[in-house]
Amino acid sequence: MNKYELTVIVVNREVESLKEKVKGILVKNGVSITTEDHWGQRKLAYEIARESEGYYMFMNIEAPADSIEKIKKEFGLDANILRYLFVKLSEKASA
Repeated sequence: MNKYELTVIVVNREVESLKEKVKGILVKNGVSITTEDHWGQRKLAYEIARESEGYYMFMNIEAPADSIEKIKKEFGLDANILRYLFVKLSEKASA
């Protein structure tokens, strides 16, 4: 299992159902959410799909490497998910 930071921006409508939908996609693909932080509604730097504001979600997750591509495909098919970013965390060297 690899560790990742995940940031997701969803449209600012029906936020609660979209949060559950994002979590459902993650759990379905074998992801374990370790920490979760919601940054809330923020103005976007530029319009995305005619939206000027979005709801930001930040999570630390543990996921199998092969599941990330599946999740990206599902996120890409959902018009309510404006943007997402996976950042793989490197293993810290121990002395």
